[in-house]
Amino acid sequence: MTAPFLSGVLAALAVATVALGLFFVLAYFVRRREIEYLLFGALCGAVAVTTVGLAMSYGASYLGTRMLGARLAHAGVIFAGTLNLHFVMTYARLARAHQIALCLYALGAFYQVVNWGGWWWAAGSFGVKESAVLGYSIAHNTFTLTAFGRGFYIIGSAQYGASIVLLFLAYRAERREALIALGGAVLLGCAILNDIGLITGWLDNTLYLLPHFFVMYGFGVATTLLLRYRFAAGQLEQTVSNLQLRTEELRRSNAELSVVQDELVRKQQLAAVGELAAAIAHEVRNPLAVIVNAVSGLRRSGIKVEDRDMLLDIVDEETARLNRLVTDLLRFARPVRVNRSQVSLVELCSRARSALGDEREVAFDIPDDPAIQNVWVDPGLFRLVFDNLLENACQAMKELDPVRVEVREDQLDGIPMVRIDVIDSGHGMELEVLERAKDPFFTTRPSGTGLGLPIVQRIMAAHGGELRLSSEQGKGTTASLLIPMGEPPTVREDAQNLVERIA
Repeated sequence: MTAPFLSGVLAALAVATVALGLFFVLAYFVRRREIEYLLFGALCGAVAVTTVGLAMSYGASYLGTRMLGARLAHAGVIFAGTLNLHFVMTYARLARAHQIALCLYALGAFYQVVNWGGWWWAAGSFGVKESAVLGYSIAHNTFTLTAFGRGFYIIGSAQYGASIVLLFLAYRAERREALIALGGAVLLGCAILNDIGLITGWLDNTLYLLPHFFVMYGFGVATTLLLRYRFAAGQLEQTVSNLQLRTEELRRSNAELSVVQDELVRKQQLAAVGELAAAIAHEVRNPLAVIVNAVSGLRRSGIKVEDRDMLLDIVDEETARLNRLVTDLLRFARPVRVNRSQVSLVELCSRARSALGDEREVAFDIPDDPAIQNVWVDPGLFRLVFDNLLENACQAMKELDPVRVEVREDQLDGIPMVRIDVIDSGHGMELEVLERAKDPFFTTRPSGTGLGLPIVQRIMAAHGGELRLSSEQGKGTTASLLIPMGEPPTVREDAQNLVERIA
């Protein structure tokens, strides 16, 4: 075994190491996309640089070439230690592995400067030493390490020891495939200790073993990663099978739930119909009873003219009440169809003031802003809303107190709105009454149907707005209408916006 033979063997190992590194790099880019593959591919490249440096040292005839080979070998070793620890930290899923690796790479860059700057060994101490290995005379490099060089070997040994510990912890954490990589790492650690002993002079009559044992470590890592992939694939298949079973169970449960839900909906519909029928029957029965009693009175003989006129007025009043009930019920039951156009709030308020006559004063506060003064609503439906709220406000107050209508800008879920507040200074509502004010058929007025505010609420919802009520007992009530500001988008614009959101 001669120096040229060793140089050739190391060159062949460098080629094999590069090929192994390319395998991991290609596996990263083609299939796996896991950073461990890329890190180990880079580690193989760093070890290949070390192997080439050792081959130059063994095969060189000149001291300068041997010195260059030594620096090249150390350059590969410096980054190999950091890359190996980064790989193991990532494989072991160590927290903050990336931040720790950045610090290690910065330290490696510092030692690269030390290596190529000529501060690794003492000046003039580099030489050649003959050693007997297996009966052959082999020339090794010899030099006196500086404090920088000794510090690197201490730090490098600690890095590699940490790698072995992390692999062991990964194995203990039920990652059984890590055992193969751990075995290769232990063997490689023995080779590293051998090489450090040869460099520092603690050992003699031996060879640099890192390139030879790294091949075993590399194949151990490859086997570990392949086994992990196989275990992960098996777990994935098991997960898919479990998901299919759960999906089938969910499908059956969903079918059963749909049957139960349909039955529940039918019962809720029947309950709603029964509740509505009971409310209508109650509202209709009272005026019918009054009408029946009035008709019975009219049938009596010898009834006075004054009594007859009074009973006829009662019949007319209760008939009108029934007519209002049926009209409001139809408005509440039929779907709300909105045909928007621009409506001036100033004109609407003037119309409302004229409709109320001189019996009630209405004070309007409308800003001089066209965007607020003009709203896009259905004119007929909105007049119904406005008249309903004004009527409620008037009935809640004394005759001489004015109704205030204030218009201003507001927002609803981030959408600009025109807010119209109809404010009265009446007796207000108790909390229980306020909570039920929007419920159908709920009213505190003897002649009311209880459908006014529910109708207003449905109309405002159809406009994309909202009805809000606030009241304080003894101080009055405020009914607020929130209407979207500006012209609504056309159907074509709505479709275009929907396409843009999907795209």
